[in-house]
Amino acid sequence: MLLGFRPVRGFVDLHCHWVAGIDDGAATPSDGIAMLQALGAAGFERVIATPHMRNGMFDNDRPALEAAFERMQPSLASASGLPEVALSSEHYFDDVVYRRLLAGEGIPYPGGHAVLLEFYGVDFPPIVVERLFDLRRRNLLPVIAHPERYRHLWGNAEALERLVDSGVAALLDVAALVGKYGREPQRAAEDLLERGLYHAACSDAHRPSDVAEVVRGIERVQALYGQEEVDLLLREGPRLILEGKLPE
Repeated sequence: MLLGFRPVRGFVDLHCHWVAGIDDGAATPSDGIAMLQALGAAGFERVIATPHMRNGMFDNDRPALEAAFERMQPSLASASGLPEVALSSEHYFDDVVYRRLLAGEGIPYPGGHAVLLEFYGVDFPPIVVERLFDLRRRNLLPVIAHPERYRHLWGNAEALERLVDSGVAALLDVAALVGKYGREPQRAAEDLLERGLYHAACSDAHRPSDVAEVVRGIERVQALYGQEEVDLLLREGPRLILEGKLPE
């Protein structure tokens, strides 16, 4: 833990890869437990697993992800210092996963009011906007994972602003603020944060060592905008999203 950081309890992590052996996240149950313990020490009281559902790369469907989550239960039961956990998924928003979501075969966030979506290499064409609207009509709040990492949004914050205005939530990978993914995503994260386009922040941790950068990112938010912004992004915002509401 970094010197000077005083964790505030009650953080909710909407995006983390602590379930072992199912994607590019934790390789073993012990890695997953170590990740959860580190996040707990950083102030997270609830950490939602979001393993990938991405056709052709991580060919996981709902039964496979639920089975992997169940395989973690003995390790969870024997460990201490863990936050509360739950299962969702990071849905790559292609044709296959879109149809699964419409058929009720995705894994929305607990409560069933919101769903985490991932995009890469797209410019949010009209068909994507229409499909996001389809989810809204089914009372699912679309949550866009780490928009600062999408090249289309580098220097084009207005594209995300239009989606937010249409009723879509944006989720900051807080470690981007300290350069975890390079300078361009860091600049984009700073710009989107300054514009007030994020509704919540997350760890997107894949291994225990990632948590140190998460803590540094939280410190960065606190230094730039104060504890109130930290609370909005990591406490109030996530809770509202789980209710299917857009934080103001």
